[in-house]
Amino acid sequence: MKRVIILSGAFLAFLIGSGVATGQEIMQYYSPYGYKMAGTAITIAVILIIANFGFAYAGKHGGITKGCEVFSYYCGPVAGKAFDIFSVFFCYMSYIVMVSGASSTLNEQYKLPLFAGAIIIVALAAVTVIFGLNSIVDIIGKIAPVLVTLIFIVALISLIGSIGTGSITRNIAAIDNGTLQVTKAGKNWFLSGASDGGFCILWLAGFTTVLGMNEDFKTLMKANVLSSIVLVVVNSVIGLSILAKIDIVGTYQIPNLYIASQLWAPLAYIFGVLIFAAIYTTACPLLWTASVRFTKEKTAKFKILTLILAAIGFVVALYVPFNVLMHYVYVINGYLGFIVLGIMIIRMIIVMRNNKKDKAVKA
Repeated sequence: MKRVIILSGAFLAFLIGSGVATGQEIMQYYSPYGYKMAGTAITIAVILIIANFGFAYAGKHGGITKGCEVFSYYCGPVAGKAFDIFSVFFCYMSYIVMVSGASSTLNEQYKLPLFAGAIIIVALAAVTVIFGLNSIVDIIGKIAPVLVTLIFIVALISLIGSIGTGSITRNIAAIDNGTLQVTKAGKNWFLSGASDGGFCILWLAGFTTVLGMNEDFKTLMKANVLSSIVLVVVNSVIGLSILAKIDIVGTYQIPNLYIASQLWAPLAYIFGVLIFAAIYTTACPLLWTASVRFTKEKTAKFKILTLILAAIGFVVALYVPFNVLMHYVYVINGYLGFIVLGIMIIRMIIVMRNNKKDKAVKA
């Protein structure tokens, strides 16, 4: 059970990141759809559970030696290579989103210059990644459950406080009739869920495959189901708490900071640190995914490439606003990830059926 909790924490740490912790992702993927966000949540949970099962299965039974080989295992050598390269590029772009989110958080709450926040997150992520995947899993796996719990509590208290005010009903009506304009990740709740789940699986491909190679499969799958359910429940509560105030926070970069400040002004200062820590837990595995694709972990080349990629992310993040960067990187790539999932499911059914036949013949 202890390992299940740590692995669940590692999955959650990877997925909460800047979008969930700041509320910006939730404000685009959940809140605009009102109570239909329940459908978005279910769609995302199902995608994550199936995709992580497939990645871990390939790592455990597919004779894979590196996480990047999982796409070739399911999609063939040509398409697999293309998806592999794209996923690495997407993970790296997502790392840049994390850097932007961290700098925006420290700027909005503590008035630090954008470059200062970017330097801090880049330095922390680079040093952690240089120590390798095991250190990442152990560090973020223990931090994430605490972060998720605290973020959930703040959102839940804010949501309870809005009950009886009618703000959620009013804002849903305003969004539906067009008087309140908000950024939507998709035209409806399903497309939003497909996009969100799609970009998540592009993040998780190499990470979960390597875990499948090294961890007990049943333990890992328990962590997969637990983390997926916890994630969408937390996201839904945050989504409703933001929806209650979306007429105010709709243009904010970090809506969760406003929600925290409305509960208790000093809480926003504490919450800013929590958000930054959540971003750190996602930035690390994203940067690791990009570095380990081209070099062997813990080698001199790996460390040098990690430092170079970290520095480039710092420069790019300073010139593109966080909400704009997140919207285009996540939404567009999310739909491609959903296509990858469709191919993977078909291939997974075939592979598992063939493995069962082989076992029956040997028996």
